[in-house]
Amino acid sequence: MTSSDIKWPKKTHEYQSHHVDSTIWNDFKFRDDDIIISTYAKSGTTWTQQIIS
Repeated sequence: MTSSDIKWPKKTHEYQSHHVDSTIWNDFKFRDDDIIISTYAKSGTTWTQQIIS
């Protein structure tokens, strides 16, 4: 399977509030081997980083 065969997710909404701003991803250049892990603020972000590392 090549990267052209993969159905990558498409962004369908933009979220903006005092906690979230999804527009920062609009110009981000992803690589084929990138993995994005996201958490909401104050919901275990540091704990998640420690688990991943």
